[in-house]
Amino acid sequence: MVKSFVLIIFGTFISFQIYSQCLPDESFFPVAANYGLYPDTLSSGSINQEYQQDITFFLPSDTLIEITQDNYQTIDILDYHITSISLPLGLAWQCNNIENDCHYDPQISQHGCVSIFGVPIEYGMFSVDITVLATHIGSAFLGGPEEISFSLPLEISPVNSVNNGFTMTNFTGCAPLTVDFINNNPGLAEYSWNFGNGNESFMENPSSQLFTDPGVYEVHYMAYSSSLPFYFLNSIQISNASGWGSDVPDEENLGFLGLGSPDFYFTITDESQNIIYQSNVQDEQDLPVSFNLDNLQLNDIIYNINIYEQDGVISDDDYCGSIEFVGFSNSNTVTNGDLVIEYSIIEVQPVPAADVIDTIFVYESPIQININFDDLSTILYVDSDSLDMNYQWYYNNSPIPNSNCLTHEPIYSGFYNLLATNEYGCSSSSEDLLVVICGEDYNPEIDVNFDTLSYYQSSNFEYQWFFEGQEISGSNSNIHIADEEGTYSLVLTDQWGCKFISDDLFYNSTYINDLSLINFSVFPNPASTFLNINLSQSSSTNFLGSLELYDCQGRMLLSNNLINSRQKIDVSKLPKGSYLLKVNSNNQIFTKHILIY
Repeated sequence: MVKSFVLIIFGTFISFQIYSQCLPDESFFPVAANYGLYPDTLSSGSINQEYQQDITFFLPSDTLIEITQDNYQTIDILDYHITSISLPLGLAWQCNNIENDCHYDPQISQHGCVSIFGVPIEYGMFSVDITVLATHIGSAFLGGPEEISFSLPLEISPVNSVNNGFTMTNFTGCAPLTVDFINNNPGLAEYSWNFGNGNESFMENPSSQLFTDPGVYEVHYMAYSSSLPFYFLNSIQISNASGWGSDVPDEENLGFLGLGSPDFYFTITDESQNIIYQSNVQDEQDLPVSFNLDNLQLNDIIYNINIYEQDGVISDDDYCGSIEFVGFSNSNTVTNGDLVIEYSIIEVQPVPAADVIDTIFVYESPIQININFDDLSTILYVDSDSLDMNYQWYYNNSPIPNSNCLTHEPIYSGFYNLLATNEYGCSSSSEDLLVVICGEDYNPEIDVNFDTLSYYQSSNFEYQWFFEGQEISGSNSNIHIADEEGTYSLVLTDQWGCKFISDDLFYNSTYINDLSLINFSVFPNPASTFLNINLSQSSSTNFLGSLELYDCQGRMLLSNNLINSRQKIDVSKLPKGSYLLKVNSNNQIFTKHILIY
């Protein structure tokens, strides 16, 4: 059988097919138990990525049950039925015996397999719950098939987008989409995030972001090794100064008058009066005098600019004064007496250590669909159809194999829903719909043993006994003691509200004394070749009636006249299983359950 699924890779829609038929590995045998799985763990998968896992299982062929108190028998298991496997959305399963509705007869082969496949559309840790019904030859009178459940863990990981700034987890998907972010540059001074959805963050590790609308979103990330801007001293101009030329002028500039233009220079000192910069000398330059600096980087401290006029070797240089300025400040003009200095500071914002843009793809999710159930035709159907949808029906949260149409014919009572997936791999599930299917052709058969009326006990049913068509108050167990002559019946109600009504049984109290003298025994039980039936009585009791044998489907296989107290029945040719032996005598019925192995 071929299934079609969709895979989204960076916004591109592609289709593919998965062949779900698996082949069991018949070389596998469990070591420490009589059953097992291979492999015993499920491989992990990734969201929106193709997944395929085949599992071989080995089934025991028999089991030990208690026939009577302290009497245990090993009996054959006749059938295993895989009824459900719960899986993450987007995954489905298929057994290798789909033609037989995933029924396995361990008497024929103890090996089988299941294929889990598809494209998961949600991520996380999941428990894959598998439910199996095991039927043995005693199931008919021991409460029905035994339900076996076990779980396997399955991890579906999100798809990540990794760059030199950050990692996005679940960066592509269906609206509403939640994306997680991991900072790949921890420990820096400052961060800036713009997620494209209207939200910003300045945290090192931002919270998850929700993208409610379909679209393509750009995430802009910047990380800074420093949170403060940088300041550089770019130029200094001496606009006015005094206190120079009072000493002997430069010998180079004596000239006709013994005078010349000034030769200015300056130093910059820090708070400890250390010289951190000294300019060149501007020879023979009248005011204003400008100096260009090679972008001297400043700190957040107070600096001094000290102005000098060079006199040469004859006398000391003239000191013209100084001014203060703060390193982390703007350009300014500062005066100190006659000294006027203009300085230019350049403020440079910090350069990000990482500046990255990445993309999030959010796709439109389909509108929730509505499903209905037609009681008359017992068909589940969809209100409206969309041709670009893929469909998967679910029963009790487990995908139903090969049920991918707009309609589904349910077999069992329970909760059903339909998952619709569009071309982008986005899904929407209908609400759960309770479907109740009651088997109208089933009539429970009451066992009679003297004045005790009974039906086998099962947790699947609630019991209510009736007398002459009226409910017997408080008689709600599988057993009722008849205390008066008349017509009795039993109504079984299952968990879905289905009611199953027995045929009326007439109980005649006049026969109690006679019947109490009858001892009805069958041996061996279980049997494989012959059944020996003994009936002991008082001399006043007549064995008028018949002896009948029925299979678990209610078909009569044998009918003999009851003519004496000992009967022998050949059962060697009967299939293994559970049977009902009836003795009809004096308008009363005696029954016993028989196992044939």
